[in-house]
Amino acid sequence: MVNENIRKLWKISLSMTSIWGAKGDFEIIDKFHPFWKKLNDGKLTITNEILCGIPEETNKILRDRQTSDIRYFLMNRLQIYDENSFKNCLNYFFNGTDINRSFEEKRIFITALPDKERKALINSLSKNNKEYIWLSIVNQYYKVLPKAGILAYDISNCVSICRLGLYHGYLKEFEFASYLDTLAIKAQENYSNFEEFGLASVVGLLYSMERIPNRAFDYDAAIIYYTEMLKLALTHPQSYWRNLDWKLDLS
Repeated sequence: MVNENIRKLWKISLSMTSIWGAKGDFEIIDKFHPFWKKLNDGKLTITNEILCGIPEETNKILRDRQTSDIRYFLMNRLQIYDENSFKNCLNYFFNGTDINRSFEEKRIFITALPDKERKALINSLSKNNKEYIWLSIVNQYYKVLPKAGILAYDISNCVSICRLGLYHGYLKEFEFASYLDTLAIKAQENYSNFEEFGLASVVGLLYSMERIPNRAFDYDAAIIYYTEMLKLALTHPQSYWRNLDWKLDLS
């Protein structure tokens, strides 16, 4: 029989390659060292700190800074200001983003073109053109992604938003569990392993970069950052994805 704590960790692990990332998760895993031994020995309680992925700060200055950072992220990256805007953002990712739909439209368009025409079309565009970046990303990854494409981008970010929503009190625990149950099943049904899911999620992140208004970062730096984030999720010995089975029975 599968330990219920393992199921909980599996579900929250889907947010490791979200916009928010897994920095807090790794801090918490290190804090409860040896995390996996304690879990396997039944000596680890899955607290809200673990579920939300936000390390508890006892120092007031650090706690206030943490709260400020989270609020800034929610407002500037997700346009979440209150419970109503939170629900709107959550439903947007839960029901399928226009980023996912746009990627699929371009993937269908790209695959209909012969290689020579496809390359000619992309090379005809200015490298500073958004369309050039979008088509280049689709062209680079469409063959290695499964039929679900970048659906993992929606799932990963939706899980992350649920975790932040639980932390802020926007979601009750039973609502949180209900959303994650659905998202986890959707992930398993559409991807064959964490590697495939993580890659699709990161490709979605890269594809979404040009849609962020007034973005104040370098695109090449973003590529390095998100690919390193994926590498860490897949290779760090303490990572959720290194210690959990993709085919875990979630029922």
